[in-house]
Amino acid sequence: MRLLFFLFILSMTIYPQQQNFPEWAKGIVWYQIFPERFANGDESNDPTPDKVFINQTSIPEGWQITPWTSDWYNQQEWEKKLGGKFSNHLTSRRYGGDLQGIFNNLDYLENLGVKGIYLNPIFEAVSMHKYDGSTFHHIDVNFGPDPIGDKWLISKEVPDDPTTWSWTSADLLFLRLINEIHSRGMFIIIDGVFNHTGVQFWAFQDIVANGINSQYKNWFLIKDFDNPQTEKNEFDYKGWWNHKSLPEFNRTEDNLIDPVKRYIFDATRRWMDPIGNGKYQKGIDGWRLDVARDVPLGFWREWSKYVKSINPNALIVGELWEVSPDFISENGVFDALMNYPFAYPVINLFIDKKNQISISEFVQLLQKVDKNYPEENLHLLQNLLSSHDTERLTSMIVNPDRQYDRDSDERNSEYNPGKPKPEDYEIQKLIAAFQMTYRGAPMIFYGDEVGMWGPDDPHCRKPMIWDNLSYEAETITASSGFSKGLGNYEVEVNDELLDFYKKMIKLRNENPELKTGEVEFFNIDDNKKLFAMKRFIPGAKELLIIAFNLGKQEQSVSFSNPGEAKYLLDIFNNDKLSIKGNSVTLVVPPLGFRIIKL
Repeated sequence: MRLLFFLFILSMTIYPQQQNFPEWAKGIVWYQIFPERFANGDESNDPTPDKVFINQTSIPEGWQITPWTSDWYNQQEWEKKLGGKFSNHLTSRRYGGDLQGIFNNLDYLENLGVKGIYLNPIFEAVSMHKYDGSTFHHIDVNFGPDPIGDKWLISKEVPDDPTTWSWTSADLLFLRLINEIHSRGMFIIIDGVFNHTGVQFWAFQDIVANGINSQYKNWFLIKDFDNPQTEKNEFDYKGWWNHKSLPEFNRTEDNLIDPVKRYIFDATRRWMDPIGNGKYQKGIDGWRLDVARDVPLGFWREWSKYVKSINPNALIVGELWEVSPDFISENGVFDALMNYPFAYPVINLFIDKKNQISISEFVQLLQKVDKNYPEENLHLLQNLLSSHDTERLTSMIVNPDRQYDRDSDERNSEYNPGKPKPEDYEIQKLIAAFQMTYRGAPMIFYGDEVGMWGPDDPHCRKPMIWDNLSYEAETITASSGFSKGLGNYEVEVNDELLDFYKKMIKLRNENPELKTGEVEFFNIDDNKKLFAMKRFIPGAKELLIIAFNLGKQEQSVSFSNPGEAKYLLDIFNNDKLSIKGNSVTLVVPPLGFRIIKL
């Protein structure tokens, strides 16, 4: 088996990078789900304190699942007994979100109009965020219907021998979820965290138990093993960014070491082709790759080719926060990135006040992305605005003129964590309108579409707001750690905002110019804070004009009548406008937009 693996790796280094672009992912709307906070569909599988606090010396007295609809800033009794700052205990909370919760709300996602679902880590792990995997080949037991039975099945395996792997109830539920998503014409990708693990990862635990005699002693970057002849425990290792809870895999200068690589490859195939025999239609449609720049590029080259050999239509998305042509180019390793360089200029233009950039600079920053990636890849970039690693979009609007993903929690005395005002949601609509009409693949962080708000993580990871639940008001006091935004705030679905997102997504899905068309900016006016863009497919008869007015007065955009168009169709307001002559003038409301089809 090992000989076959090394022959495969050798073949990977001989043949050039495959250039298979997943057509299905071009221009689709993504929805990012943080599983523990999306929906609790099965209360019988809720996490237990022995798992939550397995890495700690004691379990807080009275610890229990935090009620889904409770006030985020209201401490539970066990939190009060521990004392200290309010924020000290947030990462120890569990709300019970699981796969059944996602399954139960697929109708909601389908009605919203999204076509792609991205799940944050779902593999067995201790934390609520699950970037500290205990394994890569099993779904977290508390995401499935039988945690106790699943743990027993896992205990019977040889973890690095896939012939001994079982399908747990959580694994099988995930496969059912994949099948149901596919049956609705939707797609799913999951998080791959291949740079590090958690301390409960099976190979790391073997090292903890057996020290220098462990057969896995070379899997991690061990600095010192414990000397049993001394009282002191000298065991030390490298953690990701010095976090000892996240031990890093061992590596060469340009790759992960072979045993680690082999395990990751085996786990990769398990989720992409669970039935075997090339039936990849039953598996996931791709991966989002955590901290991609921290993993050696040589590993990504081999792994990406391996992924494409299983499913040529798979999507590979890297988490990179900067423009990264070394990862996406003719010889690159990924199809797309989480496009944070899209978010930066959007925030700087649509939200900032004192530090607002000009329209010209905004366009130049977007075009910088265009110039660094091949045309094919531009339609695959995940154009996000907020994520599990940032404050909520609405809270960005409440707190303008700051660096993106900086100073957005209680450490900033000027930060306002309170509920956005109606005018803030109007700005969010304007931003969403641009996100849904620009090139790329828009991505919504769960709950942004219903008006959820919150500072940087963990506050951005509040339980999803559902319209069939009644929530306690959110009460922010000085004891919450903030000095601004104090007060009581009603927590409920913003139906008007949700309807707006549904409408914009529907327009995008129905107009191929928005999904895969080219972009051409025009009528850029820095003084009037006005700009427009054409979205078109070369050779097609139809053309879309989208105009944005960030000024406080009604303004006009003029353009020539292409071809023989006899009327304009305002596809957002469903109005038909006659054309007289060869010049067209479009009136755009203050802090508003128009979407016109010729």
